Amino acid sequence: MVDRNVSRSDSERRRRELLEQTRQRYSDRFSPPAVHPRYSGSYNRLYGEEGEVSDNTFGARVFLCLLLFAAFVTMDMKKQEVFHVNSDRIVKEITTDLDVAKVWKSL
Repeated sequence: MVDRNVSRSDSERRRRELLEQTRQRYSDRFSPPAVHPRYSGSYNRLYGEEGEVSDNTFGARVFLCLLLFAAFVTMDMKKQEVFHVNSDRIVKEITTDLDVAKVWKSL
């Protein structure tokens, strides 16, 4: 009986060790993802050597987008123009399909 309990606890301990090793191996919390060597410099500048996030500008970008959207809505509601541009022209420019190849050739 004692041998059987010892083998159960050993196998349980071994299973837990293997589970922990698998979690560590496939977890991306501690190591950066696979990055091609050509782009590793850029990746390290953005995220640091150990994968920590560098200065984040997400909040500033969201604020700027909300500010621009509020300006657009105000222009549309009051039918105003800014630098000879009205809200209808902004909508037209946004919805216009762009032929990238044509623009590239013209450069």
